[in-house]
Amino acid sequence: MNRRVSRSFVVGAVSSLGFLLPATMATDIAAQGEGSKTPPDRRNFVTCPIVRDTSTLPCWLAEYNGELYYLGAQGSSGSAFYPPQLGHEVLVEGTVVPGPRICGGIPLKPLRISVMPELNRACNTVLPAESQFASVPSPLAPMPRFPDTTREFVIPYDFDSDYLTLHTSRIVLEVARVAKIAGSSRIDVRGLRGATLLSNGQVLKEQARLPEARAKVMGENLVGLGVPADRVHVTWQTEPDTPDGINDPDRRSVRITLAP
Repeated sequence: MNRRVSRSFVVGAVSSLGFLLPATMATDIAAQGEGSKTPPDRRNFVTCPIVRDTSTLPCWLAEYNGELYYLGAQGSSGSAFYPPQLGHEVLVEGTVVPGPRICGGIPLKPLRISVMPELNRACNTVLPAESQFASVPSPLAPMPRFPDTTREFVIPYDFDSDYLTLHTSRIVLEVARVAKIAGSSRIDVRGLRGATLLSNGQVLKEQARLPEARAKVMGENLVGLGVPADRVHVTWQTEPDTPDGINDPDRRSVRITLAP
């Protein structure tokens, strides 16, 4: 089961986990302008994830245009790879890399996956273990540590989600720490709405409510972590930048700037 950190946290509650909740509005789907397409080695698609049992850890795969792609191995909440969920489709965004297949699938790197909020009971495929397949354990995600001189931070989000993962909540802790050390007089928190150019030419837009929700909750988190409320200024961008099929995962985010 894919687990997520609650959308709001304060010191002492950073490690409390909750399940990904369904969104209240449907994702926008539109056609991109004529001629817009992803690079040949890029794979951006939405599909049902597949679990394959192995002699070690279960591995996660995704099929697109008749080909299997390797997503990662089941791990813990501290692993660098957060697995998707059966019962939900997954947005896969990654670049094909040369090398042997892993667990029967082509590896993608860098890779970002996002569990789509809508329930899809057809996403329930589990492949039996076969002797030739083994998964590669995912390493633990490193603890982020930013220099005390850092003044700009980016908090990434899964597509169509305003939840913080355990990994990204650690970045927020660093923002609060650096802001207090720097004695910042103003902390600008700006929520951004993302869009993704799929390999089939379609564009997925996140819900219009998300940039506001992300920014407001982030401001509340910083205040809960000891940043003075009168120094936190929250804004958001309601329309996403034009997607290019490559940098789209980095654009669904909250950008935080610390002023002197």
